[in-house]
Amino acid sequence: MRNYRRYFALALTLVMVLAMIVGCQSPTASSNEKEASKKDGSKSESAKSEKDKTLDLYIPNYFNDVEKQQWAKVVEKFKELNPGVNVNAANGDVQVESGKLPTLLQSGVEPPDAILMNAGPGRVSVLSDVKLIQPLNKLYEENNWKDQLRPFAYDLISGEENIYELPHMLDAIGLFYNKDIYEQNGIEVPTTKDEFLKALQKLKDAGVSPITVGARNGYAIGWLFGVMLESIAGTEKVEELIYGNGKWNDPEVVKVAEMMADWVKKGYITKESVTQTQADSKFRFLSKKAAMEAEGTYLITDIVDQKLQTSVNSFMMPSFIEGKTAKPVGGIGLTWVIPTKAKDVDLAAKWFNFIISKDYSDIVLNLPDYNFVPASKASVGMVPVGEVLKSSMKNIENGSGYNPSVFIGVEAKEAYYQNLQGLVGGLATPMDAMNNIEAAAEKDRAAGFKLNKK
Repeated sequence: MRNYRRYFALALTLVMVLAMIVGCQSPTASSNEKEASKKDGSKSESAKSEKDKTLDLYIPNYFNDVEKQQWAKVVEKFKELNPGVNVNAANGDVQVESGKLPTLLQSGVEPPDAILMNAGPGRVSVLSDVKLIQPLNKLYEENNWKDQLRPFAYDLISGEENIYELPHMLDAIGLFYNKDIYEQNGIEVPTTKDEFLKALQKLKDAGVSPITVGARNGYAIGWLFGVMLESIAGTEKVEELIYGNGKWNDPEVVKVAEMMADWVKKGYITKESVTQTQADSKFRFLSKKAAMEAEGTYLITDIVDQKLQTSVNSFMMPSFIEGKTAKPVGGIGLTWVIPTKAKDVDLAAKWFNFIISKDYSDIVLNLPDYNFVPASKASVGMVPVGEVLKSSMKNIENGSGYNPSVFIGVEAKEAYYQNLQGLVGGLATPMDAMNNIEAAAEKDRAAGFKLNKK
């Protein structure tokens, strides 16, 4: 993976240098505030007592006010458990792909103590390879974090020599469905391949759009294809694609692409999908203009915000493989990292210990609008008050499948999104689409990209 990383790091560095020319802002104190601090003779951070310390966090932008209030409760509990410690939680773009997070860390301004970023081996390695985040091996040993994480979560981040992240939550992507539409059409939640296919046809015959997807956003069409891949090809085949010698144009994978194209042709996947964004698709689903949408638990805050808790729930598309049970599609959705130049690693570690504690799970799982499956072992067996999250946590008890887009290289990811969009839009045949993705994946392999399974 070394050559691949060097190539990507060089490209990333050029982007960051350009961004630094136009300047960037720190999520912590402003330069004026820092200068004022120096002038008034206040103590430096290193000389402050424990009660004077401030933990600086950088977290994703809030989806809505519901999520903002959730974070306020979490921070309040942490401060209660750590008297005198202040918390500054700044929001921003935590995606590596946009270049903003790497630029922030490269800019020279004082970085936050901990960052909650979009997870995935290809994303975290971009930061670790250019030494923008620090290895956490020592902290894992000192705090026994391995034994405090769900085994599946730990396995996903521990295949390399160093560990650079602490998982925050697990994705559990499945099919959300409108209960009212199902009931109006006499449909029960399908548990077999035949029941599922009959439900699609019954909805279509009744003039109801069976599945909506925001195909203009690559990640959204990736969610749906990931769900189909898990159900039709199976977890073992996806693991071959990610960790082994599996090819994207293998017959089992092409079969999934053929089925997606067939569902578009039959009207099971709405014709509007090729032109609509994920936000458009979500609105269409929540407005009961479509029966199902492939989503993660992220949708829960919107469900609660629009008071749809009693009319929306989720299930996993049944396995098409005899004797198998399909798992929710996932991986680690959000993960914590510590910048190399973080000013207070001890405070960051204190926060990490809180995040994987029972105290944290007690708070969030008792919020009816909470939308994540905690990665901590402390949360296993706990029953959230939210019905939708309850279903997702039950489905993921024995681990999850894989959302391919967060496990593949840069070239393959771009081809994956583009060709799935082309597949839904009728611009690419299933075989051509999978050949194109495989050709891009081969470029990644040639550049040294390879993931090791724990």
